[in-house]
Amino acid sequence: MAYTTVEQVAEISFEEFARQIGGKPIAIVYPRHRGRSALVAMFLQHFGPNVLYYSLGARETTLEAWLGRLADAPAFPGTFGEQLRAALRARAKPEELAAALGADLAGVTNGATMLLLDAFDHLNPSKAIDRFFRALPDELPKDMQIVINSRLLRVQPWNDLVLAGQVVVVGADNAVGGSIYGDAEKRSQLEVFALSGGHVYADGRPVTSWDGSLPRHLFYFFVDHLMVTRDEIFEVFWPKMSVKEATNVFHVTKRKISERLSFELTNYASGFYIPSPRVQVHYDVRVFETAVHDAIENEDSAPANWALAVQTYRSHFLPAINTPWVQARRDELQNKYAQALIGLGRYYRREGQLDMAQGYLLRALREKPDWEDVHRDVMAIYAAQGRRADAAVQYRQLERTLRSMFGIQPSRETRALYDEISST
Repeated sequence: MAYTTVEQVAEISFEEFARQIGGKPIAIVYPRHRGRSALVAMFLQHFGPNVLYYSLGARETTLEAWLGRLADAPAFPGTFGEQLRAALRARAKPEELAAALGADLAGVTNGATMLLLDAFDHLNPSKAIDRFFRALPDELPKDMQIVINSRLLRVQPWNDLVLAGQVVVVGADNAVGGSIYGDAEKRSQLEVFALSGGHVYADGRPVTSWDGSLPRHLFYFFVDHLMVTRDEIFEVFWPKMSVKEATNVFHVTKRKISERLSFELTNYASGFYIPSPRVQVHYDVRVFETAVHDAIENEDSAPANWALAVQTYRSHFLPAINTPWVQARRDELQNKYAQALIGLGRYYRREGQLDMAQGYLLRALREKPDWEDVHRDVMAIYAAQGRRADAAVQYRQLERTLRSMFGIQPSRETRALYDEISST
């Protein structure tokens, strides 16, 4: 089945999208889904005549402010808003406001069956919001569904509502480490995007303040190391301090991490700091490295795993941090990224898709310009396309690179390939 451009960006077909949202009172677009805007565009394209669209504004930070403006939305039909306005004047409880919204939606007469709430992240989380949405599914008319699009959503109340079958999450199929919603164990949810600039979310809340660089650096070290001793931590962070001094700094720093996350990240057992079983960690580096490992171990699934690795690697590891352990890890992951690009390039070359192959191989050379065998791959592709001049340019680029980096010339195998291409 051919996907439309919007479906390609949204990473889901309309049929699958419609199937996923069907039958639930509330649907939320996964906050970290890269194609959220495309999903909304596809939603409006197909359901437009049946949709009441409302985009929250910057001042709609509280439940009352949002519902007050929603009640007066000029685009909404008929007597919509009467119940909400009355409930707001009476200073109704959140549960009563949910009933009022349901009553107003029941009175919509233009055939609309969906209410799309866009830019929902303007609404600040609160106990009132929590109570409102826990009550709302039971108050909605049977033929009415609410769809929520937001950059940010906390884990609760949505996790409980997903478990209760009242909310469905769309666009979480490719979430890093799985969706943060629908966890029956109700663990804390930690999302770490070290390959996307270093973004962190704790229970859906962005963590942007660390009270200094040291808690942030130690946090990433814990996330990246599944088992680590105190001595190993001290060697990395405080090698010149006495054990007593390092211990004091370590415990203060570790406490700051817990304060910023609002939960404990690690447990201490048998001499090791290990991930807390009460926290589900979604770590893009782990997804990336698992994909690379699986591609190497299983040839049949290699193309899909190489593609997943390339898709996950969106920037170099923690680009804003330049401590020795981060730099070493960055180099290691960059090598694996180049390996994934090469794997995809050689797969497409075997499939006869030379333009695709060339694109991935050239990207690999931007990461690792001294990998001579990849230069040979590119030269051979140019030759197969009848582009001998481009193959010669590639060879000369390799010559310059090897001379400047190592003071050597290309290998005999590469020179022989160049001579063969030049003589044809």
